[in-house]
Amino acid sequence: MKVRDVMNPDACVVSLDDTAQQAATLMAENDIASLPVVDEGQLAGVVSDRDIALNVVAEGRSASTCVRDVMTSRAIYCIDDEDVDDVLSRMARLASNRLPVVDHGGKLVGILIRR
Repeated sequence: MKVRDVMNPDACVVSLDDTAQQAATLMAENDIASLPVVDEGQLAGVVSDRDIALNVVAEGRSASTCVRDVMTSRAIYCIDDEDVDDVLSRMARLASNRLPVVDHGGKLVGILIRR
């Protein structure tokens, strides 16, 4: 079975120009700890609650700081045609419960959630 067969195609995302506050609000509303960051549909990185805590709150920055300034740009992701079992094993090793899913062009197409 492929990742595309079990992923959630409706990933909750933020853009590079969204604020840390907008990202944190979205995380709170959806009870999630990280969000894919997209730029014109392409995966640009991931912003986590930890990124916001360390790079905004701990540094005394404003809640209006752009996501682009606090996100992790080297995001871990999977490709939509990868084998689900392989990806779930990788997620377990990484202790990750959510993984952005992209196509071969880097476009975000969903999120894989490990339960």
